[in-house]
Amino acid sequence: MKPNPTHKSHVPTISPYQYLGGKAVTSKLCSVLNIDEYQDLADIFNIPRGTVSTWHTRETTPFEIAIRSHLATGVSLRWLLLNEGEAFPNEVTSTQEKVLTLPHYQLKSGELTSLPGLFFDPALLNQANIKDHLFMALQIASATLIIDKSDNLAVSGSYLIMIDNLLSINDIQRLPGNQLVLHYGQSSIAVAQNDIKIIGKVMISVDRV
Repeated sequence: MKPNPTHKSHVPTISPYQYLGGKAVTSKLCSVLNIDEYQDLADIFNIPRGTVSTWHTRETTPFEIAIRSHLATGVSLRWLLLNEGEAFPNEVTSTQEKVLTLPHYQLKSGELTSLPGLFFDPALLNQANIKDHLFMALQIASATLIIDKSDNLAVSGSYLIMIDNLLSINDIQRLPGNQLVLHYGQSSIAVAQNDIKIIGKVMISVDRV
């Protein structure tokens, strides 16, 4: 089949943006470059001071200067020219990657109540691969606990467990024959592994002030 010379592939229309101009842009440039005077701005870009004044008078958008600023500093053109997003979105992302936002709950009378998310430094968890773990924060009467829900096979330690649809934090020790010893204060009881459900292991306990 011969191509139809009259046929044109559909190209979507790209509408013009509402760019900032004048002082709205130069003020942003000054903040990015950490300067206070427009004369300094002219000196940095090697342009006459009158050029900057013209931008202000005519509400001109200095596109070439904006591109130079982006290439030199990494500042976002979308922030600089459209006032959208962050000035340095890559830096914001890098910071956010260093903080976990954990689901946060209060444990009371065997049930969970949702609380606002808890920000947490993953370095404190000392895990080889954070993404392989499912963490939650749990507030109890005396402490805030960080629980790894991916660790749900009781061996030895403190765990969030469910018995008869009620949740509790208990120290557990594994015995031969799939038996577990649950510690309740000064008391202990042996149960079969299938009699309880392990929600996750307590990784960190932070005492509440």
